[in-house]
Amino acid sequence: MSLISKLNEDRSLKIPEEILKKAGLRPGAEIIWLYDEETRQILLMEKPDSFAKVMRGLGKELWNNINTNEYIKEERESWE
Repeated sequence: MSLISKLNEDRSLKIPEEILKKAGLRPGAEIIWLYDEETRQILLMEKPDSFAKVMRGLGKELWNNINTNEYIKEERESWE
């Protein structure tokens, strides 16, 4: 989906209605702005109520094929 907004003289933007509906954004929602220096892209996301809840389980697929108990045992043995 590609929609276009125009930056007004007062530096404000109107978020397209379709985006607001799909994202479930309501008046008063806080938005996080990110700028990627490498790609020169502006990224927006709604600020979550809890970053801990959003981050929970992130990267869990990295451990799918690893016996975590064995991994921890090997790491601890390498310290000695």
